[in-house]
Amino acid sequence: MMFSLYVTLGVFLLLAIRNPRASRSLIAFTAWSSLAHAVWMGTQAACHMVASGEMIGVAVLAVIGVALIVLAPKSLDVGRPQVG
Repeated sequence: MMFSLYVTLGVFLLLAIRNPRASRSLIAFTAWSSLAHAVWMGTQAACHMVASGEMIGVAVLAVIGVALIVLAPKSLDVGRPQVG
């Protein structure tokens, strides 16, 4: 189930490459949901609720989340006159 969710999200992120400023909310959702998933899975792995091998996935999700936050475009310049 999670695989289908991430594949679908990945397709929409690939489409968002065309205009990242307009897709800022999708990028932010992906980043924060990746971090939330990493925290939750990390907590479960630390409490031995899931296999400790899940920590690799935790690291991957955390790196993806942080990278998307760092690389996300700044907010739209709505209402600002265009120069040029």
